[in-house]
Amino acid sequence: MKEKKSLSKVFVILSVFLGVLLFLSIGVIFIGNFAFKRTRTIVEPGGGNLSFYSRRGDSTLALSPSITTMYEGSYAEYEEAENVEYEERDAKLVKTGEISVEVDDIDETVESISNIIEIYDASIMSLNDTGKGLYRNVFLSIRIEQANFESLFDEIKGLEGEFSESSISVSDVTETYIDLKARLNNHKNVEEQFLKILEKAETVEETLSVYNEVSKVRLEIERIELQLKNLETQTDYSYIYIRIHQSSEGAELEEKGWRPVGVLKDALRALVSFGQFLGSILIWLVVFSPVIALFVVPAVIIQKKRKK
Repeated sequence: MKEKKSLSKVFVILSVFLGVLLFLSIGVIFIGNFAFKRTRTIVEPGGGNLSFYSRRGDSTLALSPSITTMYEGSYAEYEEAENVEYEERDAKLVKTGEISVEVDDIDETVESISNIIEIYDASIMSLNDTGKGLYRNVFLSIRIEQANFESLFDEIKGLEGEFSESSISVSDVTETYIDLKARLNNHKNVEEQFLKILEKAETVEETLSVYNEVSKVRLEIERIELQLKNLETQTDYSYIYIRIHQSSEGAELEEKGWRPVGVLKDALRALVSFGQFLGSILIWLVVFSPVIALFVVPAVIIQKKRKK
């Protein structure tokens, strides 16, 4: 008799435990499904990095055997091109400035910056105005010729406001620029030699082989020229990034544009969403009620018999 009662207790406890576990599992599945439907994924575009070669002559050019025999000293001329000395030894610098300032009147500050920009013939590349009142922020991106970079930077720092941050970063890309120029000169020499070989080609096979090598060299030349152009743009122009924040002293005491009707609609939307949430839970419980009953009903029956 005692053994039967012990087994009954174990069965009741196990049934209740399984029922609770099933109920929790249903709740987790439902909440996860509900949260997944209401989640939005924002993909921010991201930008790519520009890679440069750091060594001179670090690529090899594979030639077919027939072309190699026809080269007639072109490799010797290619090696001589490695020793070319470039006269362009001026430093190539990439300069970037950042300023963060807190002001009483954002519109007046933006107007003052615009007037200064016109004097230095600079350009506003982007302007982003976010928030209202005390939480208003304006972000500016300015492009300026590198010769006028420091002057414009100092002019902006001379405006009224509390500057919390100002910095200038300089990156020296002189060696990279020289490496690219050397690689470009070398590839042009190789292209010239291949064109001479192309004129001497006697068979269709030789012509196609040389033409294929010329295309590879030309593609590399165009790629290096594009890198040089991008690098020259970065060194000819500099960028200043400005963050303007609203100060507490300049912010208005009361926020304009308060719309009670809009607030009421937001509250009603929240109420509807909460009602939908409760309704969804009820639907899940009804659907899984037979499964829950398989564990709960036997446990209740056994418990009643035990009491009798």
